[in-house]
Amino acid sequence: MAKIAKELIEIVNMSMPFPADVLRAYARLGEVFTSGDLAREAKIPRSTAKYYIRKMVDLHMISKVPYRKKYQKYANAHRFSDWLQDLLRLALRPLEE
Repeated sequence: MAKIAKELIEIVNMSMPFPADVLRAYARLGEVFTSGDLAREAKIPRSTAKYYIRKMVDLHMISKVPYRKKYQKYANAHRFSDWLQDLLRLALRPLEE
């Protein structure tokens, strides 16, 4: 991974709904994962991972697998940037027009 300037990481942390470590970990997760997987990848406590998981579900980035303690990425949102591009295309650009 290319080195990202510390200032850019600070901007990501301030402007995005998730810190840079969580965004990086989300991209490395498989299609189906648990909050423990996110906690391990992002090196954050499980309770914090559960908080971010709830936020991802609320933002429709992921969905809960019925009857299991697992979550699933949507087919078009393997990375946060994929989800954000869809949000730009479907919601933000029409608002600006």
